[in-house]
Amino acid sequence: MELSKIDDDFLQLVKNSLRVDGTDNDVLLKKIIVTARKNIAGQIETDDFSFYDDNDEFDYAVVLLTNNLYTNRLATSNQERYEVPFALENLILSLKEAWLVKVGEENG
Repeated sequence: MELSKIDDDFLQLVKNSLRVDGTDNDVLLKKIIVTARKNIAGQIETDDFSFYDDNDEFDYAVVLLTNNLYTNRLATSNQERYEVPFALENLILSLKEAWLVKVGEENG
């Protein structure tokens, strides 16, 4: 997986989860998705990006973080701000574990 390449299906998944219509925010959403992917991949500490191919946990973690970053994108706002969802931390821990298991299996 190339972290900076966003396909239309994934963008639509994120837009649906945010209940965003139209294309006005597509460029911003793509930048936030790339930021979320890089953030999560950095926490897992792997340069083997094939680990993220067809990885539903990774995709869901990216959606959660993207939603949080998009919702809290303004420096000042009258809207209530939300912390990063606890589920995201659990997903990242699960992804780290899956990565370590994969490395262990490859190394025998």
